[in-house]
Amino acid sequence: MIETIYDVVIVGGGPSGLYSSFSCGIRGLKVKLLEARATLGGRIPLYQENIIWDLGGAQGKLASDIANNLLDAAQQFSPDIVYNQQVKTIKKEATGFTLTSQDGQNHRAKTVILASALGIIQPRKLKIPDAYENLHYPVSEVINFKAYTNQTVLLYGNPESLSSYALLLQQVAKAVILVTKKTDFPNAEKFSENVTALTQVEISDFASEGDVISAVTLSDGQVIPVSQVLIHLGMKREGNTITFENFDLATVEQHGHDFIQNDTNTTTSTEGLYVVGDLGSYPDKNYMLAACMAEGSNAAGQVARYLDESAEANLIVSTHNEVFKTKNQALVSQYFS
Repeated sequence: MIETIYDVVIVGGGPSGLYSSFSCGIRGLKVKLLEARATLGGRIPLYQENIIWDLGGAQGKLASDIANNLLDAAQQFSPDIVYNQQVKTIKKEATGFTLTSQDGQNHRAKTVILASALGIIQPRKLKIPDAYENLHYPVSEVINFKAYTNQTVLLYGNPESLSSYALLLQQVAKAVILVTKKTDFPNAEKFSENVTALTQVEISDFASEGDVISAVTLSDGQVIPVSQVLIHLGMKREGNTITFENFDLATVEQHGHDFIQNDTNTTTSTEGLYVVGDLGSYPDKNYMLAACMAEGSNAAGQVARYLDESAEANLIVSTHNEVFKTKNQALVSQYFS
C-alpha cells in the first residue's frame, strides 16, 4: 500500500481548525484533519445555546448554528477527517512531518497546522453504550436544535444547562421532558406548555429498538416514550500535551501554561509548522471567534506558499472565485424558493 502524504495535517477540529480546513480546501490542498474526540466543534458546544455577537456578518446568531455552518464549510472540499486521534508526538522528517496518535497510528504531511487547545473537553457519560443514534451529549456535540421539530426530547442532568436547551427546543419540539436529581430548574416560569419538568428523579433504564432509544424509565417508575435523549452530566478535561521529538518550538508562559510562540501570520520557529487558535501566543493576540478564523485563513496561505513559492499570497474574493462558481449559481437560483 502506498502511504498518503498530505499537503497539510490539521490537528484539532474546533473553529480555527475547521476554518483552516475550509481555507486550505479553497487553495486545492490535500487535507487531513485529526480530531481527538468523536465529534467536531471544539469548545463551541460548551456555549452553543447562547447568542454570538462578535463574529462579523453573523451577529445575533445562535452559536450552534454558527458551529454547524463551520462544520459544513470544513467539509466543502472533502478533507480526510479522522476522529479519536489524539496526537502525542510530532517528528520532523526530510520531506515534512510524522504525527503519531495515542493508538500508534502515523499520519504523514508536508506541513502541519496546530489548531488544538490546551485541554480536551469530554462529557461525563451514563454507563450505557454510545452507539444509540438518538443519544447525545451536548458538552461535546454540536446540536442542530431545528432538527428536533415535532419530536419528543428528553433532557437529563444539569438543570442550569438543560433549562437553556429547553427554551430553544420548546419552540420546535412536540414535547420537552426535563429530568434532574436536583430540586428545581432555573427560568421554569418561561417554559411553554409542551415542557414537563421532573425533579428529584433520575434515569434507571432504557428501552431500545435496534440502535434507537425508544423509551426511558425513571427511578419513580415512570416510563416515557422518547424520540431524542440529551444528557448533560458535566464534563472532564483531559491533558493534551504534544511532544516534539527532534525539534523545539519557542514557547511563552501565560496563566500557568506554556503557549506556542508564533507570529501574527501563524508561523512558528519551525518551518512548515503553523499555529492557530488558543494554543498560539503573540503580542496583543485577539482570542475572539473572528480572530481564530482569520488565523485559519492566514495559515492556509502560509502552507500554500511554503509548498509552492508561486502560490498567490491573497486569494480572489469568494464571490468571484472560480471554486464557488457552480455552487453560487445554484444558490442564487434557489434564493427565493
